[in-house]
Amino acid sequence: MTPSLLEQQQQLLLNKSYDVRISNLATFIHHKVIKKPGKILDIGVGNTLLIRYFQNKGYKTSGIELSSKLIESYKKHKNLFKINIQKGDITKLQGNNEYEYVLCCDVLEHIKDDQKAVNNLWTFVKAGGYLIISVPAHPHLFGKRDVLLGHYRRYNKQKLLNLITTLPSHKIELVTYWNISGYFIYYFFEKILHKKIDDTFRYKKGLINKIIVTIIDIMFKLEAKLPKIPIGLTFIIFVKKLK
Repeated sequence: MTPSLLEQQQQLLLNKSYDVRISNLATFIHHKVIKKPGKILDIGVGNTLLIRYFQNKGYKTSGIELSSKLIESYKKHKNLFKINIQKGDITKLQGNNEYEYVLCCDVLEHIKDDQKAVNNLWTFVKAGGYLIISVPAHPHLFGKRDVLLGHYRRYNKQKLLNLITTLPSHKIELVTYWNISGYFIYYFFEKILHKKIDDTFRYKKGLINKIIVTIIDIMFKLEAKLPKIPIGLTFIIFVKKLK
């Protein structure tokens, strides 16, 4: 069976120590909320770049991953030997309020019953801890790439907030767009050219690819300095558990 686009991406990034999108996403989340020591649970470990980022920062990290193929791949990855990653389905699991930070990045869009997933995520967060979710933004951008990636949907702000309002004892600390340049690139290819976006520059070597990655990296770092991000390809929400 031919691997899906998502599976191809995960495998290509598994042996990378840096990706211009995911590494900048991790840095953005880290600087916004994850500042104090604590235990981190990463739901949907995927290519492991997020969990490895926080492990390298000294946090005690654990993960849950649905894909059996990826779980097998992790066993061969020397940088993951010290991280506890279990196979599991977040729509069928509940926690014991034990983690200071629960990350669910680029996952909910792949789950049909996203409300059930969010309710279960909340059970892993301890009082005073945070649930941090990132999802693709703007339903009007939904297109061929979303289908190839296995997305059920893209989110507007209200849809994302609706998932959170059912949670007991919560406070939304921040909802923000992220990845300004990604929005315009995505719109140009999907809605104007009606062509597939080629993001293989993220994985391949070569001078041109290196230049592209450097420019995008600079744009992410400049974006992170903005007091408010007006538009972006991604939504990120930070939710604190009050008790």
